[in-house]
Amino acid sequence: MTDDIQRPDLSPSTFAMPDGRSLHLYGNFSNAPVWPPGEGHVRGYSHRRWHPVRREWVVYSAHRQGRTFKPTTDCPLCPNSPDGEIPVDDFEIAVFDNRFSSFQKDCPRPAPIPGLDLPVDSAAGNCEVIVYSADHMATIGSLSQGRRELLVRVWGERVRALMALDEVAAVMPFENRGEEAGVTLHHPHGQIYAFSYMPPVIETMAQSFRDGYAIQPLTKLDAYRTADAETACALVPPFARFPFESWIVPKTFRASPADLTDAEVRDVAKLLSVVSRKYDAHFGRICAYVMIVYLAPKGMEDFFPFHIEYCPLLRASNKLKYLAGCELGSGSFLADLVPENTAKILQNIKMEEVS
Repeated sequence: MTDDIQRPDLSPSTFAMPDGRSLHLYGNFSNAPVWPPGEGHVRGYSHRRWHPVRREWVVYSAHRQGRTFKPTTDCPLCPNSPDGEIPVDDFEIAVFDNRFSSFQKDCPRPAPIPGLDLPVDSAAGNCEVIVYSADHMATIGSLSQGRRELLVRVWGERVRALMALDEVAAVMPFENRGEEAGVTLHHPHGQIYAFSYMPPVIETMAQSFRDGYAIQPLTKLDAYRTADAETACALVPPFARFPFESWIVPKTFRASPADLTDAEVRDVAKLLSVVSRKYDAHFGRICAYVMIVYLAPKGMEDFFPFHIEYCPLLRASNKLKYLAGCELGSGSFLADLVPENTAKILQNIKMEEVS
């Protein structure tokens, strides 16, 4: 399907799924989806409990134990897959409510736990799956520039839609890539989580930005910049926690992907390909990573910057970066590489070598 043209109108075609969830199709698609007759899938609900020692919420979603796990046939994200989520012949980008969602828009408030003085609350919010392509073998790096630009714009559109919900406080798109990152479906896709509370990492970041720390000056540090574009760049943060950690940062403050100019959409989309392809070229294999799209929580649009963080789970082609006991127990990361050297390695990978 041709996908290299600009599309300023991002209004999706939205369809009701048999179990009450929604499917949004962006860009071109071949036909209106038709699901087989039936009552759909039974939905489960989550709840959260306060961890009084760590002072953070833990979400419990028992219904997720039965979620799809590494199917050998009939990928549910492929077009017209039996019992799949996207019953069309072809599409560009599809977004739908996760069948096995950790958060729900209509989540009921849980009853107190008998015998325990432990705060509990509903796990209100939403979890969406965003499918980048109908092609099962595609990756962000292999998608056309036009498709990646559409992806960045869809991030922005979904952020707007989810932030408009009264119960939502923060939204976080992300992608887990590779089995080492916990991927159970290999079709190219990511997820978008909408939280009704402030997750602890985002809350800590917000406090830093509220106190005046800015990430835009990092884009001017030649020693750490690994790929450059007119309005954005890729860089290794001087305080990286993961080996080969990289960030994509617009050179001008933006609170959300919804706020990007056309030029910034173009450059961020280009860098999405550059970063992932450089990883694969360096390691000589598909590099497993977690890619996190950070953006301003509700009410923090004046100081919390949109940017993208990559946390690769490789430190060498045959060596994984495991979280050690110290890191899990104390939260103090132990880095295997100095950021300055990592930046030099990635700087020396020329794009003609990985095109």
